[in-house]
Amino acid sequence: MKKTLISLTLATLMTSGLASAMPSEGKVRADMGITESNLLAADQNRYTYKNMQEFMKTKNIDSGVMAPILLEQADKPLGDVEFTYDGKKMNLQNMLKDHRADAFIVLKDGKVVHEQYFDGQNERTKHQMMSVTKSFTGILAATLVAEGKLDRDALVETIVPELKGSAYGDATVGQVMDMTNNVKYSEAYENPNAEVFQHMKTIGFAPMEEGYAGPKTIREFLKTLQKDGDRPHGEEFHYISANTDVVAWIIENVEGKSFDQIMSERIWSRIGAERDAFVIVDGEGTELASGGLNATARDLAKFGQMLADQGKNLNGEQVLPTKAIQSTQAGGAPEAFEKGGYSHHGMTGWSYRNQFWHTDNANQAYTALGIFGQWIYVDPTENVVIVRQSSAEASIDDIRDAEMVSAVNAIIEKLK
Repeated sequence: MKKTLISLTLATLMTSGLASAMPSEGKVRADMGITESNLLAADQNRYTYKNMQEFMKTKNIDSGVMAPILLEQADKPLGDVEFTYDGKKMNLQNMLKDHRADAFIVLKDGKVVHEQYFDGQNERTKHQMMSVTKSFTGILAATLVAEGKLDRDALVETIVPELKGSAYGDATVGQVMDMTNNVKYSEAYENPNAEVFQHMKTIGFAPMEEGYAGPKTIREFLKTLQKDGDRPHGEEFHYISANTDVVAWIIENVEGKSFDQIMSERIWSRIGAERDAFVIVDGEGTELASGGLNATARDLAKFGQMLADQGKNLNGEQVLPTKAIQSTQAGGAPEAFEKGGYSHHGMTGWSYRNQFWHTDNANQAYTALGIFGQWIYVDPTENVVIVRQSSAEASIDDIRDAEMVSAVNAIIEKLK
């Protein structure tokens, strides 16, 4: 999808890679009944998730000059998959329709065994990925750690002085990457008073009401966050989007570049992407590294395959350090995850590492997850990658998440 609301001059700059710092302007579509208040709602998201540049300010993530790597088709397709959840027999096709999937791709040994689109989406559609974005941010941080440029034990305030005195100042980089730091922040989307909604206001996912006097940018907001009591950092998993935007701030300060540039140079221009991606930004151009990535399902599958192949793209070229992949694949601390109360969604025994959800199963499989049904599942042992893009009715649905886990397990088993 090409940018809307963009001049010929800016388009020319984009092709030369000189305009990565220039956000495109979004707008509300009142003619479609879409406003800041309902942009993510079930009645609107089947359109908005496929067309986010119409509504949000964004920056391009350049795929570079590398020739796209075209995905090969496997000799034997996956076919439909039957599985059982909670004593109920189900099949993949019915589940995808029920979950309002927009795209579903499965790779085995780097080849497509299943590719399917729904509701008008196609292989060119750049779909909103919500918190799947976090995993891109996390693997970039893990890359800097592997290269010796970033120390997981360093205090955040030594890299981002602006956060001294906030909840983040005396947390370590690793604690924020693995979300075991102590911050007063609620991710409860059903609660309009939760901190997540103030966070969302800074980028336009929620409206700033008349007379609003709170922070108006992502980084203004991050500086306001304080600890929740005296719980020590590092003991309990607490999933919050603000952490990822802090990690992105750290990455930018270490690299001396913007997040979109780093994403392009480190990942998107090297995986053989067929199309540019884009990321949502706030009013001053800071990227929403916690939930703003939009990309095609095919290119996301290539990212997942690169992880499964220990950092190599489909041409066998090293994209990210093997150490960064191994660190992620090793998983986090299940005891901290359990303390955080996240052993649901079919996630009993899981952990969290480098902004990925880790199954801690025998295959060392892990996944990037986003609300409203976004997945990139990586099984490095069986060399299977599964990408799902969805416009689900609910932001979080325990039952449907558990159904998806059961479906994934059945797919892995069928492809053995």
